Amino acid sequence: MRLFAFEPFIGKGIMCSDGAFWEHSRALIKPTFARTQIADLHLDDFGVHVERLIDLIPKDGSTFDLQPLFARLALDSSTEFLFGESVQTLAPDLTPSSAESFLEAYDYGQSCVGRRIQLPKFNFLTTDSRFWKSCQTAHEFVDQQIQKALLVTSKQKQDVDGRSRYILAQELLRQTHNLLDIRHQLLNIFLPAHEAIGVAMTNIFFNLARHPRIYTKLRNEILVADLKARTLTFERLKSLKYLQFVINETFRLNPTIGTNTRMALKDTILPTGGGPSGHGTSPIMVRKGDSVVFGFYGLHRMPNVFGDDVDVFRPERWEKLRPAHWSYLPFGGGFRVCPGQQLALTEIGYCLVRMVQAFERVENRDPTMDFVEHYKITTESKNGAKVAMVPSHL
Repeated sequence: MRLFAFEPFIGKGIMCSDGAFWEHSRALIKPTFARTQIADLHLDDFGVHVERLIDLIPKDGSTFDLQPLFARLALDSSTEFLFGESVQTLAPDLTPSSAESFLEAYDYGQSCVGRRIQLPKFNFLTTDSRFWKSCQTAHEFVDQQIQKALLVTSKQKQDVDGRSRYILAQELLRQTHNLLDIRHQLLNIFLPAHEAIGVAMTNIFFNLARHPRIYTKLRNEILVADLKARTLTFERLKSLKYLQFVINETFRLNPTIGTNTRMALKDTILPTGGGPSGHGTSPIMVRKGDSVVFGFYGLHRMPNVFGDDVDVFRPERWEKLRPAHWSYLPFGGGFRVCPGQQLALTEIGYCLVRMVQAFERVENRDPTMDFVEHYKITTESKNGAKVAMVPSHL
């Protein structure tokens, strides 16, 4: 069902396939997101990119937008994680024009794909010459990364301790010589891997800048944990309860994916959603070929699950909150749940900890207080996250 919208941009892969092809794609990428890959190896490299991002943040109290910096962080991290080599857009004194062009093309391509999803029968309204040029730029960029991977003789990259890392681009090259298929598989993974941290981190700081009390409370938890000189591991990040509450609350209030759609492959009956009451408490018939659209924005604002103050950013609600199954779905659910969920949450937690350690305060500099949505494939802040950061003197 998604293939029409996605195929020109990212090709056929796990994001837009079903059946045996989807199962093959899922099995292929699963080792990339294994917990040991994230916990033991990836965070070391990811930390370098986070430090570079922190170095680029103005320390003089001037206003700037965090959104493009987080987009570059996501690009540097995801290219290293998937291709084995980062494009290093955050590195000092480097101007990698091909990576910057890719980021611009990628952003515009996403916007067009989002419109193609919403208006599948009006293709003339959802594509233009810039879209096709963006597709070409994205394809050429990934093809360059594939060519670099071809030059790597070993299947795995080893760090100074002799540990090995599963590099998806290298593994794909070992399994097939079809470079077009490899490009499609990589783009299908790059899309969610990139968006998960870039959009989420922007949304987190959008909210923290408007709630200084919450930022102070989060900072106190992190300072008490004395993590500055200690290695940040998967387990240590999970142990920071208020940190997890802030992340959960951001995904609840500002889900990175606003809606999703599924098509029925056979006649079936959903247990709720129908009936004359208007509350959807009765069963409903779904015929083969029918599309079912579900919105995470509305799902995550159900008062009977999250309380009467569902429109308020209040991480404390998660102290006792245990949403019922299928009531909170920041990464989807079922057998098509996002395979990179733990990677995304770990990167977000790591980046948030390091930034809160480095800055005593974050101040909102956006006159528009409300979150204004910009719909692409994902849903991001139209106004970014315009802030000023006050450095820590600890």
